[in-house]
Amino acid sequence: MYFQFPCEKCSKKLKVRDENVGKKVRCPYCHHTMLVKKPETPVIDTSIDVNTTGSTSASSRPSSSSRGGNKHVSSGWADGTEVSLSKSGMIAVGASVAFIALMFPFRNYYLGELFLDRGWVPFALVFLMSWSATILILKSRKLAKQKDSMLFDTLPTDISEEISEKTVARFIEHVKNLPVDPRESFLVNRVLRGLEHFSVLRSSSEVSNRLQSQSEIDATAVDSSYTILKVFIWAIPILGFIGTVIGISAAVGGFSGGMDDATDISALKESLGSVTGGLSTAFDTTLVALVMSMLVMFPSSSMQKSEEDLLNWVDEYCNENLLKRLKESDHGGGGGDEKDHRRLIQRTIDKAMANHHAELQSWIEKLEGIGSTLSQQVVKSWGKIDDKIREQQEAQLAEVQEVMKHLESVEEKMTALQSAHSTHLEKMNGEATEMTAAAGVLSQSFNGVQQGLNGLNTVLTNLGEKQVLIQQVEAPRKRWGLFGNSKRVR
Repeated sequence: MYFQFPCEKCSKKLKVRDENVGKKVRCPYCHHTMLVKKPETPVIDTSIDVNTTGSTSASSRPSSSSRGGNKHVSSGWADGTEVSLSKSGMIAVGASVAFIALMFPFRNYYLGELFLDRGWVPFALVFLMSWSATILILKSRKLAKQKDSMLFDTLPTDISEEISEKTVARFIEHVKNLPVDPRESFLVNRVLRGLEHFSVLRSSSEVSNRLQSQSEIDATAVDSSYTILKVFIWAIPILGFIGTVIGISAAVGGFSGGMDDATDISALKESLGSVTGGLSTAFDTTLVALVMSMLVMFPSSSMQKSEEDLLNWVDEYCNENLLKRLKESDHGGGGGDEKDHRRLIQRTIDKAMANHHAELQSWIEKLEGIGSTLSQQVVKSWGKIDDKIREQQEAQLAEVQEVMKHLESVEEKMTALQSAHSTHLEKMNGEATEMTAAAGVLSQSFNGVQQGLNGLNTVLTNLGEKQVLIQQVEAPRKRWGLFGNSKRVR
């Protein structure tokens, strides 16, 4: 939002944004710097006439009289912050020469070698850097003037609270008498165009469309003013890469020439010197180009953002202070009869359609009654359906619970069977262990019998056809013989 406050020095009325409260601004009339303070009540001086204000201000400021040729010029295309390329280029040439001259005392240091002993690429980089810096400086000065023009009270309430066909000429005259060329201010140019369109078209909607178109034109102009800077931001690194290629080519050429004279140590040293010189050229030009590209890129992006913010402020100013105050009169110029005919036609149509409107209203009431009845029936039907669905869900839930209980009982039985099976397996494992032990004992017994039979066979084989006298002898009771009785063999 905007509010008015008077200049402390020249007492001219200025209009500023709420964001500027507590900040210092410069009066566009007398160029006096002051601190913005928001007054508690609006400052409106009704004793000053606009016509006399223009004359007194013109007589009190000699500088504004020198601009008398521009005051009554109709608003044309606003150059905004566009900078002349020829003017900025000439300034850049002088700045480049001055910079190279300043580097001569440092030619024996690394800083001087970067710009004086690395071929022609650093000179081109210095020129593009100087040109870019010149454009940015000139644009910043124009942007400062644009921001100063935002303080003008271009549409004072002293003339009229509303902008109508009767007062639009006085507003146009007041804007033209401001000490600024409309082509140098987006705000003044936009307001003047809006007032001139309203004086011709007498329609606030048409003025709004024209201002929207003008806003797009200003935005395009701001964007196009940065085209050359974007080209420089692109060209500076490219020049650095060109210097890199030149340096590497020189290094490779020096190395190949040194290899041909590899037998001569002095020639080899000279060739190595040319190789290192070429590599230093390659890397140093790339370094300088990248640094300069960054030095141009950041200020240009910041400047472009500031200009875009300025255009947004101009759009806001026109919406808040121009379009809201436009007042279309009922009768004006040659359009009054046409408006009367339009009203008569509209009234005739309204009378002819009155019966149809009444019938349509009755049908609307009937349809509303039918709709309410249908809605009630639908609500009841949905209630019944909801009850049935709820009952079905409860029955299904009960069945699911029964199934869950059955599954739980089955699970318990399966657990019991599993435990019984485990016990049976343990018993069978014990019996199997015992049977294994008995089988082992029986196997040992069989082994003993087999050994006895083998011994008997051996004895019989040794006797052959010899006579064997078997005498029965009473054997001791506690001893066991081979066949149940003790037998002696002779």
